[in-house]
Amino acid sequence: MEFKPNPLLYGANEEFFGSFKLVVTMNSLVDHELLRRAVEKAMVRYPYFSISPERKGNSIVLRGNPRPVPVFTDGRCAVLGSEESGGHLLTFGCEGRKIFLNASHYIAEGMGIVPLLKTVLYLYVSELYGDEGISVARINMPDEPVMEGEYEYPFSEEYPENELFAMPRKVPEQVYSLSADDADDDVLYAYHLHIPQKEMMLIANPADGSPVSFLSVMMYRALCSLDEEIDKSVVVHVQHQYRAAINAPLSRHSLVSYIPVVFPPRTKDWDVERQNTAVRGQVIIGSEPEADIRAINRLVMVFPDDESVELAEKKRAMQEFIDRSICQKTFGISYVGKMDWCGLDRYVDDIHVYLGEKNAQNMLLMEVMTIGADFSISFMQSGRSERLVKAFAEQLESFGIPARIIGGEEYTVCDTKLPE
Repeated sequence: MEFKPNPLLYGANEEFFGSFKLVVTMNSLVDHELLRRAVEKAMVRYPYFSISPERKGNSIVLRGNPRPVPVFTDGRCAVLGSEESGGHLLTFGCEGRKIFLNASHYIAEGMGIVPLLKTVLYLYVSELYGDEGISVARINMPDEPVMEGEYEYPFSEEYPENELFAMPRKVPEQVYSLSADDADDDVLYAYHLHIPQKEMMLIANPADGSPVSFLSVMMYRALCSLDEEIDKSVVVHVQHQYRAAINAPLSRHSLVSYIPVVFPPRTKDWDVERQNTAVRGQVIIGSEPEADIRAINRLVMVFPDDESVELAEKKRAMQEFIDRSICQKTFGISYVGKMDWCGLDRYVDDIHVYLGEKNAQNMLLMEVMTIGADFSISFMQSGRSERLVKAFAEQLESFGIPARIIGGEEYTVCDTKLPE
């Protein structure tokens, strides 16, 4: 079995984190052997995740890997594509009450990997407790057929040649950067917050806010409270996925881009409703089909998908493309919507996502997920300073929204090894 990879995979290397980690905290100690069996059974349903990157001429292909996907007895970050990972681009692990899933961001993103996670969790908890109360119909079972749309390469060879589609999104020349006092380039650190969904939306909805716009505004206001002399635009990268634009609802590929949302200096004196409206307007415009096609066009045009082009040149082109895409922002935020746990959440206490930008300074990323009645936020930054997370929590609390900081930790994410 051979799959064509998303061209972004060519940009992953030991000098750039191209992976993410999901950590699910169960409400009881995890049985390693039971988890190993659940992963083994689940992978039967997801053969397109049981793959290794291999060189084919001047290209990289993803070929079926018959070796079992590793299920470690700890949360280690094995180099993906290496011997330690069995050549795989994803691994599992467990320790205490935690289940770990590490994966290359370029074989899948959150929406692409969640079906696998739900299958594994179902197989694990159903063997322990049975499946009463679990909506089995919404979970992929190992004996169900794989749909072609899950693994097929979703990018067309050519997208419409239209001047509108080729126009780059405008980003201010001068972008506000986080204070170097809050950064430690050698440390990735995550704070974990819980915010009650109902209480936040009771405030956000009347203020014309969605979860992502409201939380973006709260972070912007936190920055303004820490630096009253902000004289440059704060730029937020709002993660957006374009499955609808290319009619690929089932695809497991990484189909995300970032919509740049700009807060010019004049907006710091606006009220929260006006700030929310400004964010939502930019997100709506940035997520129109034309904008999605434009984002895909840029990727297609940059990638030299030709056998005559050396592999090293293809890697360089993608590394530069990824480099440019993470620059020129103040912070990033991702929220793909309320997760359908199918009843599995009765066995889960928490879930967090970990990302990293190895060559980015003053990093701040917010990954928002849902668990029970709460938003669960991974507040990831390059450094241990509490200034930013406390200022963010204080802004929420100033609107009567309780924000609980439930812990903090230094973390790592996996490197990725590609064939030379």
